[in-house]
Amino acid sequence: MSYREEFELRQFKLTSGEEIVAEILQWNEEVHGSLEIVIRKAMRLKLVETEEGIKYYSFRPWMVYQEHPEDILILNGNNVIGIAFPPDTLVLQYDTAVKEMTVMNEEREQEFTQQLADKVHKGRFAQRKPRASNEDGLKEFLQQDSGSNVISMFGDIDPTKIH
Repeated sequence: MSYREEFELRQFKLTSGEEIVAEILQWNEEVHGSLEIVIRKAMRLKLVETEEGIKYYSFRPWMVYQEHPEDILILNGNNVIGIAFPPDTLVLQYDTAVKEMTVMNEEREQEFTQQLADKVHKGRFAQRKPRASNEDGLKEFLQQDSGSNVISMFGDIDPTKIH
């Protein structure tokens, strides 16, 4: 079974001049005069020309940070001026580009997770004091001046007696 038979893949020419290749998940009916096309793995075809005049095409993710293979995008049918079945050579290059995009996304997610963990361990979350286990501890905890600009919502009222 070829890629084309397994997934509904289309090449779109947009009113902006961009060309994208994407998997079609659903063709929504026209609503308020606009056809919505539900897509994923959208890749933009980009023309590159070297200084020697050699031209070639490359794939780039169509939308920034929409690089996970399961990210769903909606393409407004009013912005599409042409739709085609991509040739097999383009499909093979598209498949390679999607795999590379997926690896890039996984690396970015791992980096983000590590940065978040570092902030939790080194940042303000690590400086939080444990919750008080009794009323006296709670009262003391609430009355501590943390040096922040947070104003106590209790004022002169004993917060342990609020119901």
